[in-house]
Order: sequence, then structure tokens, then C-alpha cells
Amino acid sequence: MTNSIGDDGLEEHMQRFHEPDGYCLHCRRSANQHHPVGPITITISTPDEDETHEFCNWVCFGEWAARCAGGVLVIERN
Repeated sequence: MTNSIGDDGLEEHMQRFHEPDGYCLHCRRSANQHHPVGPITITISTPDEDETHEFCNWVCFGEWAARCAGGVLVIERN
């Protein structure tokens, strides 16, 4: 059985969960592309470890969070 992203790609992907690399976790574009608004840094703390993620904007964060919760982000424009 092989990984679709390869062993090197998997290791790089998992490293992103321990230390941000300057790219949006959701879209993989530069996390500070909307400076001074971004990057948006989120830290998830558990008793065992902390995960820190960077996002380029609130939409990318919202889409990632919704997917993690098993849903989809819905943006209602007035």
C-alpha cells in the first residue's frame, strides 16, 4: 500500500502540524498574502501536544474548520 502523496510528502505534511511553514493550511498560498490582515494563526491545545496552523484569511479558516466538523462553510451575503 502506498501513500498518494509519497513518504517525503507525508513527512512534510505532518511537520506542518507542529510548526507553521508560512503557507495557508487550506489553500497552500502564502499565509501573509493579505497583510496586514493575515496571517491568521490558530493554536489547538491538547494535554499531549499543541498544533499551530496558519491561514491566509477567514474564509480559508472557515472552510477548514467546517470540513473538520463534517460540514461546509456557507457564506450568506446580504
